[in-house]
Amino acid sequence: MAKVIRNRWVYRPDNKWNRYLPRRNDAVKEFDYDRNESALANYSRELADEQKPAKASKLWMAWLYRDLSSEPKWTKKHVESLFGANFKVGQMEVFRNTPLVNEELWKVKHLIELRPVVFKNGHEPTKDDVFSTKLHPNGECEVMQTGSISNENDLKLLDETKQLTPRDLQRDLTKKYHSFKSVFEQNVYTTSNITVVK
Repeated sequence: MAKVIRNRWVYRPDNKWNRYLPRRNDAVKEFDYDRNESALANYSRELADEQKPAKASKLWMAWLYRDLSSEPKWTKKHVESLFGANFKVGQMEVFRNTPLVNEELWKVKHLIELRPVVFKNGHEPTKDDVFSTKLHPNGECEVMQTGSISNENDLKLLDETKQLTPRDLQRDLTKKYHSFKSVFEQNVYTTSNITVVK
């Protein structure tokens, strides 16, 4: 019986013959911004003097605008380090405008809405103005001069037990949807006290 010669790819780690080459790791890996020259520093550009703001904003206002269900685990880790473990979509957070924070925000730029915080009339809030400060969704921070709120409990509008749960909202909307009936002349469900005007 003749010996069958087979072509094999072999390699010798640790002086042992193996039949096959090691498998490639084709798993999706975290994107390396620095190695691929995609960091925030690579995209900075010089603006014309008329386009430059007179003074850079000290704070950023940011919030997540979509869910992270289809994102990889390292993106979720970056979001958790920025927005905390109990982050919610649409919940507004305020960040300092520093290079370190900006690098972290750059990694999740496809998930967030980011706006600079602008102080109305150039009046920045102090420690005494904490409870009388209002931050608008457009990034404008306003210190209300009329009356000051004394503590955090005065800021709460409703009691937690009186809040509508998602189940209550769903039940209410479903009830409204199913109770809606189209009003037509030939519709047998139209009540008798409704008349169709042509």
